[in-house]
Amino acid sequence: MRWPLRSRMPAAAGPAMAGFVGVAAAAAGFALSAVSHPYPWSVWLPVQCVGLSFVAAGVVGWARQPENGSGRLMAAVGITWYVGDLQLSTNQALFAVGFCLFYVPAAVFAHMILALPTGRLAGRADCAVVGALYLAVSLPQVPRYVSESPVEPQIWGSMDNMSMWAPVGSVSGGVLTLAAFGLVVRRWWTAGRAARRMLAALWSTGIVGGGIALVWIGATLAHVSPGTQRALLFLFAVALVFTPFAILTGLLRVRLARLQVANLVLQVEAAAEPRRLRDALAETLGDPTLQVWFRLPDGGYADPDGRVREEVPIDGHASTAVDCRGERLAVLVHDPALRDQGSLVEAVVATARLALENARLLAAQRAQLEEVRASRGRIVAAADEERHRIQRDLHDGAQHKLLAISLLIGRARNELPVTTTTATTFRHLGTAAVQLQDVIRELRQLIEGIDPPALTEQGLMAIVETLAERAPIPVEYDVPPQRWPVSVERAAYFVINEGLTNIYKHAGASRAVVRVESTADSLVLSVIDDGTGEADVDRGSGLSGLQDRVSAVGGTLVIDSRPGAGTCLRAELPCGS
Repeated sequence: MRWPLRSRMPAAAGPAMAGFVGVAAAAAGFALSAVSHPYPWSVWLPVQCVGLSFVAAGVVGWARQPENGSGRLMAAVGITWYVGDLQLSTNQALFAVGFCLFYVPAAVFAHMILALPTGRLAGRADCAVVGALYLAVSLPQVPRYVSESPVEPQIWGSMDNMSMWAPVGSVSGGVLTLAAFGLVVRRWWTAGRAARRMLAALWSTGIVGGGIALVWIGATLAHVSPGTQRALLFLFAVALVFTPFAILTGLLRVRLARLQVANLVLQVEAAAEPRRLRDALAETLGDPTLQVWFRLPDGGYADPDGRVREEVPIDGHASTAVDCRGERLAVLVHDPALRDQGSLVEAVVATARLALENARLLAAQRAQLEEVRASRGRIVAAADEERHRIQRDLHDGAQHKLLAISLLIGRARNELPVTTTTATTFRHLGTAAVQLQDVIRELRQLIEGIDPPALTEQGLMAIVETLAERAPIPVEYDVPPQRWPVSVERAAYFVINEGLTNIYKHAGASRAVVRVESTADSLVLSVIDDGTGEADVDRGSGLSGLQDRVSAVGGTLVIDSRPGAGTCLRAELPCGS
């Protein structure tokens, strides 16, 4: 029973020592300022409470997350807050320390803000600004202490007996505070939703406090009235008192997020559908950008929609692998801010592991179906290409040869002298010429049916216009004069052509209507007649082939055909890349 206690003692020693030092510093500050304080207690009491609030929040944060330096920095802000009260001491050495280090808490505060959420400065710019700020708030105080006579305690807004070094420190501190301000804004702008949610209260409070501090510096340099200075000091103190509680609010939100893992259990038990599981994980982790990539048995990864990748696309995000019994189940791609909530991510992964295993099977099936659809699309594309080749060969080969033969027959017929002995031959040549023209005409129609040149060269509107002109019944059409991808236009042509052919053969209709509409990401077409209805895919009539053709490009085909009410054939073809 003693081992756990002994193992915790070193971790608890730091927060306990910081709490003791902070309370002692606060007690000393209250004792020194009880008799002589520069402002009324209505202003001075909130100022004195700032340090205690930071010490309390820092001790709690340090104890709960000893690996995070934010708690230690908060405690440092609270302890150094009372260093300036040493100026009220009658001891000259303590007075000098309090005078020279009076503005150090401002640098520690900026250090804490820039070090969030890990408690460590992230980049060179942060380190440079913080280091320069420490120098700016301390170095000018030394020549001030030496040159000013008599040396008076630092009082907010007081301009009495200030040397040239006072505005130097104020201006340099203000410029560096603006620089820290900009770094915080840049970090907020580039942070993901998870980091913003966790740090919103803290950063906003810190920005308000920094803004009030900048206003105070400007007011001091502008020699505003003492009443305005007291009001600004009061607002600054109140903002700083609430800042550590904003930090605790961020920590509490993380703990509440962990409690949401219990709700995740109920959500993942309801169904293992990959999309629903992804949404549940994203809601629990507070990261709407979360992606789930399932490991496929044959290698590669599939997302909940069945898209397959050889490697998981990270794209500047962080990733967490999910394994079970030594086998990779999935990879979560999430906001980098969740790295600082490792225990939450681990709890979510442990809770959802079984659901992820089941969802992986569904994702694998969906990926296979996606591959089948893509394969069918490739087959249709290859068939279309073969149609185009046959059409080109017939047009450039057989049709040209038949036309040449027709010309030769016509020439022979014209050159043959008309006598009683050649009359029969002359008549046979005429009959052959007529029949040859019929063959050429039928071949031309066959070529146009295989792969209409008008579709390739002029688009869907031109070919629908041709179909309407050749129709045995009136056909109204409304087709926009735009172009779509080749595969979409070919699928649309075959749907319209087959739909009109069925109307001519089976519907007994007196008229037909063809409409084509273009949406943001799809082509929608309708073929409508006023015939007998009762069209059924299961009974043939070419409609089943249309369904295959439409499905091959990822589209949908809907047939509304009631007895005596005509037929409406509606197809939606996606036009996305």
